[in-house]
Amino acid sequence: MVSKERAFELIQDSFGSLQRAGLLADKIVASAETVLLGIGSPLDSIGFVTFIAEMEDRLYRETARDIYLILDDIHTFNIENPYLTIDALARYIVMITGSQKEKHG
Repeated sequence: MVSKERAFELIQDSFGSLQRAGLLADKIVASAETVLLGIGSPLDSIGFVTFIAEMEDRLYRETARDIYLILDDIHTFNIENPYLTIDALARYIVMITGSQKEKHG
C-alpha cells in the first residue's frame, strides 16, 4: 500500500522529472490543491500524458504491480470536483494500491 504522504512524494518526484525533461518551465511544489487536469494546471496535454505514464512507472517500482491510473475511475472517485487535483490523485492512489486485486486498463 502506498500512503498518502508517499503518493505526494511520488507526484513531486514526477514533477521534478518533467521539469528536467523540459516539459515544465518552472518548479512545481505539489500541494493538495494543485490542479493536474483542468483550468489552472501547470501541465499541457503532452505534459499531463507524460505525468500519468511517469506515475504509473513509479507506482510499479513502488508496488511491483501494474497499476493504471484510469481517468474515468478517478473522476468517479472524485465526482464532486470537475478538476483533478493532487489531493484527489493521492487519495485514489492510496485506494487502488491498498486493494489486493490488480487494476487493468
